[in-house]
Amino acid sequence: MNYTKTQHEAPYGSISPKLPALSAAGKGVLIAGASSGIGQATARAFLEAGCECLALVSRRANILSQLASGLKAQYPKSQIVTLIADIQDAAALEAAFTSAKDTFRAASSIDVVLNCAGYQPDLAPIAKADLADWWSGFEVNVRGAATLARFVASHASPEAVFLQLGTAGAFFPAQIPMSAYAISKLALVKLMEYFGAENPGLRVVTVHPGIVPNTEGGQKMVEQSGIVWTGDDIWAASDEAKFLKNKFVWANWDVDELKAREQEIAGSPELMVGLNGFPRNVQ
Repeated sequence: MNYTKTQHEAPYGSISPKLPALSAAGKGVLIAGASSGIGQATARAFLEAGCECLALVSRRANILSQLASGLKAQYPKSQIVTLIADIQDAAALEAAFTSAKDTFRAASSIDVVLNCAGYQPDLAPIAKADLADWWSGFEVNVRGAATLARFVASHASPEAVFLQLGTAGAFFPAQIPMSAYAISKLALVKLMEYFGAENPGLRVVTVHPGIVPNTEGGQKMVEQSGIVWTGDDIWAASDEAKFLKNKFVWANWDVDELKAREQEIAGSPELMVGLNGFPRNVQ
């Protein structure tokens, strides 16, 4: 499922956090689902890019505490706050955003929000699936994301970047029995499209980060599908990626090739969900 000629499975020069164009200096960043492998890696990338105000949000207090301790030791000049919240819990999320704003007030606003939280139900045919577990995918991946989005709209800066993790599986043919995950993530793509259209000041981008085998969800996918997937790296929060507003992108696509097609991508329905062949001009 290539969109650029070059595909990446590891960091490369054009997405280095050390590049001045990708600097996060002066920005406040909030990561939901920060205890996940992708959330942890993203936290480190923002800190390496100069972020001095970082809020880590997760429902898993023990993992979050360990992560924060390590990051504070490595980046002692940065302000790192940990906040316990499940994205399905509106009251806890509002408290987390309020606390982050209060903490950052003197130095920064919430300029970037990344949602790494998600749930992968067991892989099983619909006729045999545990429907309670099957529906949990929608509760977390759709309703949870919508709940988080509401607080992005009300608490983040007016021109904030909202990065939502999606999955390429939403666009795969129906071969692997991952209906709950794929369908919920496909609904999530349309949810983010609506949210971006309703809040034109925000830059909303949905990113397929790859499947990271050393995370809980990644292990489950590999074990139950029998397929090993490579992990990718995220690039979308910088000003260089403004043209990706309201788009769905793969993290392993080559950013230089994407930038070369900036006008084409920004001015067309490419990288958005649609119905192939529709509309059609019928005489």
